[in-house]
Amino acid sequence: MSVTKFNGTDSRVSYEFGHFLLDMSCTMVMRLPYSKRCKMATEVQNCEKIVNIFNYFRMMYCSFKITDQFMEICVMFLFVLICLAFLELMSSSIRLFFTPALKIVSVWLHMNEYLTGVTLLSFGNAIPDIIGNLAPVRGNASIFSIVIGNALVIILLSGGIICFLKPFKLSGSCATRDLLFLLLSVELSRYMILHGGKVTILKSLVVISIYFIYLSVNILDLVIQRHSIRKLRREIHELMGHPPGAQRDQEIAEKRQAIYELKLHDDMVITDTADYRRRAKHRAFKNTNAAFFTTSKVLDHHVPVDFTATGKMLHDDRNPKNLYLFSDFLESLNPIDMEDWELGGRLSRLYQIIGCPLVFLMLLIIPYVDYEKAKHGWSKLLNCTQIITAPFIYIILVHYCFHLSNDRFRIQRLVHRTPIFLRKVDLPSDSAFGHSCLRS
Repeated sequence: MSVTKFNGTDSRVSYEFGHFLLDMSCTMVMRLPYSKRCKMATEVQNCEKIVNIFNYFRMMYCSFKITDQFMEICVMFLFVLICLAFLELMSSSIRLFFTPALKIVSVWLHMNEYLTGVTLLSFGNAIPDIIGNLAPVRGNASIFSIVIGNALVIILLSGGIICFLKPFKLSGSCATRDLLFLLLSVELSRYMILHGGKVTILKSLVVISIYFIYLSVNILDLVIQRHSIRKLRREIHELMGHPPGAQRDQEIAEKRQAIYELKLHDDMVITDTADYRRRAKHRAFKNTNAAFFTTSKVLDHHVPVDFTATGKMLHDDRNPKNLYLFSDFLESLNPIDMEDWELGGRLSRLYQIIGCPLVFLMLLIIPYVDYEKAKHGWSKLLNCTQIITAPFIYIILVHYCFHLSNDRFRIQRLVHRTPIFLRKVDLPSDSAFGHSCLRS
């Protein structure tokens, strides 16, 4: 019996030495000497599972060849700078491309601001969180707690900052409805998770259906609102046929006021944000200290933009077709907004200078459309160039992402942009490499 037990233990130890890389966590790389971390980051399969696009362990210990802690800190600082660059890239893309396009889509779909916020804008905000939560690195994480924490940060921190900086009028009925749906979704999700000890597909579909119910309620609210506007207009038209009188005039005034209040939340209105920034810039406070710790008063209402006039303001049938072709091309590639440059201070100008390279690359690749700009941001030469360059770059990126799991496409970072000749290297076996790491 003892011999059998010994043989079983010996075989189990041999199996662990032969297959320990299959069960090893990628975080164990940090406990090894610097000279062994590159091989370990290459061999451990868990390092391939937890990464999405960039294998940071390979970049740190194989590409940069870190040999000491000081160099490791420097590389981590470089990664932080790259992360800030990506944040700037995301911020500029939202400010220059996503927000104007969202306004245009909302106008053409005849959506109001509220419905746009709960559909298009909410999808844009939720997609990064969904992709991040589905990543392998969060395979064993408490996703539900993370989602609830993100919601609390958005509601409390972002909402509090908005209330402090930008005063607005809050609709009591809409806010109450949103909070009730939020509480319902949280409690229902909590019940689905705790009841029965597991989450089934049916429970998941029930939770997902809450959002579609919420969306249906918002759409129905917009339909009822527009029906009320049409009904009030018909009543005003009927009252106009009655004999003049004080009571008739009072009823007409009340109905017109009701229509005005409903129309404020009816359609998506593209406003002149440049005019708003100019008025906000020239606004001065009598007491600077008091103004910082108090919410500012509401400025004048935004001036709506006649996007039909801005699109044809420079159009003339007598002009040649290629008038100002190259000047418009160079002006469209200017990464600095001259109006923001004039209205901004030193820090704002420094921020624009730092973000110039990233903004220039986006302007070169992504088509720019903004109803507030002259000709809606149209540049004939630039847009004709983007017809070729934009799909080419997008195809390269998609092709690279699809083949990211293959090692040969990991080495070719830009998909055959530079010819690279590789030499096949014989790697040590799992057991031999394991014994060498244990001896070190």
